[in-house]
Amino acid sequence: MTGRPRPVRPWLPRPRSDELPDLQPRAGHDLLTGVEQVLAGLGSASDRQLADDLKGALARTAACGDTCRVRAAADAVRVAVDLLLAGAEDRARAVLIEAHSKLSGPGC
Repeated sequence: MTGRPRPVRPWLPRPRSDELPDLQPRAGHDLLTGVEQVLAGLGSASDRQLADDLKGALARTAACGDTCRVRAAADAVRVAVDLLLAGAEDRARAVLIEAHSKLSGPGC
């Protein structure tokens, strides 16, 4: 290992932006995705399966810690789950449309 010393390369700074990108999705993103999928599936899938899909979206939202940030929409989705299980698909659709507007509007 004796011999010629290794050449030292000068340190060259990499260009960096001043701001780091926001990689975290918007609050309630998982809930919004679930509501959109269920709205698209109303009429073609069983009400029990749609209610399970909404419960999964609520669980993912809770796992991300977003439920407190989208409480009104999460409560509406819970009501829609109960309506779907009771067989009131038309009323559940209206509640899900309201939840969708809360999730996709400004502030979420």
